[in-house]
Amino acid sequence: MKNIIVETTSRCNLSCSMCLRHSWKESEGDMDLDVFRSILSSSSKPDSLSLSGYGEPFLHPRLIDMIRMARERLPNHSRIHLTSNGTLPDRGVLQDAIQAGLNGIAISVDSLQADQFQLIRGGASLRTVTECLESLAALRERLSFSLEFSTVAMERNIQELPDLVGFAAEHGVERIWVNNVLPYTEKIAAETLYDSPSEDVLELFRRTRGRLRDLGADPGSLLGLVKKLFSLRGAPTFVPSGTLSPAEDLVLGLARELASVNLSMGGIRDMLLRVFERDEARWLRSAEIFRKSDEIAARHHIELHLPLLVPKTQRECNFVKTETCFITWQGWVRPCNQLSHDYDCFHYGRPKAVKSVSFGKIPEESLESIWNSEACRVFREKVVEFPFSPCGDCGLSDGCGYIDPDSGFLCDCNMCEQPCGDCLWSRGILQCP
Repeated sequence: MKNIIVETTSRCNLSCSMCLRHSWKESEGDMDLDVFRSILSSSSKPDSLSLSGYGEPFLHPRLIDMIRMARERLPNHSRIHLTSNGTLPDRGVLQDAIQAGLNGIAISVDSLQADQFQLIRGGASLRTVTECLESLAALRERLSFSLEFSTVAMERNIQELPDLVGFAAEHGVERIWVNNVLPYTEKIAAETLYDSPSEDVLELFRRTRGRLRDLGADPGSLLGLVKKLFSLRGAPTFVPSGTLSPAEDLVLGLARELASVNLSMGGIRDMLLRVFERDEARWLRSAEIFRKSDEIAARHHIELHLPLLVPKTQRECNFVKTETCFITWQGWVRPCNQLSHDYDCFHYGRPKAVKSVSFGKIPEESLESIWNSEACRVFREKVVEFPFSPCGDCGLSDGCGYIDPDSGFLCDCNMCEQPCGDCLWSRGILQCP
């Protein structure tokens, strides 16, 4: 185990418009110090300890003590860091945290417009956060710690990202972590910037569209061709020999390619319709904003970590790859952010219920014994193999009985019990510092 995420509290003083906590049905609270001591008493010597979960760390009344305890018990190379909304700590509290051993702090900033910031952050004041940043800048003149930004990119604020990078440079920010939104309702889903089809699916589509242009056919007619050539059940209708036009033949060829590379699992027609109906102009606009922001960051020597806008086809779990675990405020040991809590979300145009996965509870068991347990080890081995169904690329996923939010997740259509096939972290859409 090399990285530990400790949810010191699941409480928050804000009510951000895009936060998954709105869909929670579980209780909130602060981690008991005995639980935290048990985590630190593990023989594991992690490279990093994150004191952030889905709550605001500075709400914990003993946060400074927790930082101090961690610094005393962890090796010198271990990095202790957290993410804050920046509305609670004054300069004195920030100084105490850093002197206690905090190595890095990320401040959440999603807009530079006061009204927009207030709407996104549930009534928070941009002025208050700016004052927090000014305090941190002053402290960096005599104390050593890293300063970062965390921002959620959405339809309503994406155009501000280049200015946000400039604002970060003015305040001495070293790196910026940009994430896509994980929507919990259909309304919030309208704010998403990323595509559903993967890079390989879109490449097949672009290739077909180019060949249609070479034939002199209108690529816009693809949608009509799909509806003409496929029945409502998603299978090609009977077409008498010699009756296909060259354009229609290309569409059927695209369908065969999608099926042969095992990208869409089923529902080829629905997948084709989804690809052909996507708003490429919107995606291109977001991609251009990302490119411009990256140029500005490079000029100011800021590390800008951008998420993908098109999901990668080859999926992998960075939580397992980096030997990371997530520990809730109650002490439950869970594998990752995706499976850390029970919540509802709206994935790729369909509702989805996510259930947490636990391997044990601290201090009833030690962190070391939980991590090395058969259940936890088998889970990690399975995720490294990653045999999960590619739900995001499946044309039948809308209404699929395996991922029906009303029945709960039992397994996917590859009979895998882990709900990892639909994970946005595994596809590069979401990322963690």
